[in-house]
Amino acid sequence: MIKKILIPILLLAVSCHSPEPSASTAKPKAPSKPKSVAPKPAANPWVVKNYTKAGGESTERKYARFDTEGTFSAQDGSNGKVYVTFMLNKENAGILLYKSSKSNPLEKSTGTVIIKMKNTKGEEIELTSSRGWNKTGGILIEQNNNDYSRFRIFMLQSEGTVNVEIRDESAAVYNFNIIATGFGDSLGQI
Repeated sequence: MIKKILIPILLLAVSCHSPEPSASTAKPKAPSKPKSVAPKPAANPWVVKNYTKAGGESTERKYARFDTEGTFSAQDGSNGKVYVTFMLNKENAGILLYKSSKSNPLEKSTGTVIIKMKNTKGEEIELTSSRGWNKTGGILIEQNNNDYSRFRIFMLQSEGTVNVEIRDESAAVYNFNIIATGFGDSLGQI
């Protein structure tokens, strides 16, 4: 019986104290370099959409849209956040401003509005408007005084962020940024 117990213990002891395996003559494999993955292009912030009819049916006519946020200050001392929708079609562009909340009514300017834009190269453009984007409000950048053409050229020649400042006759000031990246691609799709 001792033989039955002694033999497995011996085998276990021998296997635990076996000599190290001999060194391999094969060259160690060099660490592999991670495969470079092409970065995905950033989504174009200027989204192209189709206008819709009153019944919700999509039309052939297209526009580009850019949404952003900024700040406003008014003569009465009120300050806050402004939500901005920048719209662009083949004929003109519009800036829709919503003070404090997207669900608030669209700001409606009376009189002349001055729009100043400055790109990352330090180039500036000043546009004027005295018309609303539509009956409910907004600001129209129109073709009549050549501002729409100047705006398009300015944006096509800009890169990155464009600072926008809007001043109206009531002394309200709106500040926000738009992105020039993708503008040309979206303009070509409308």
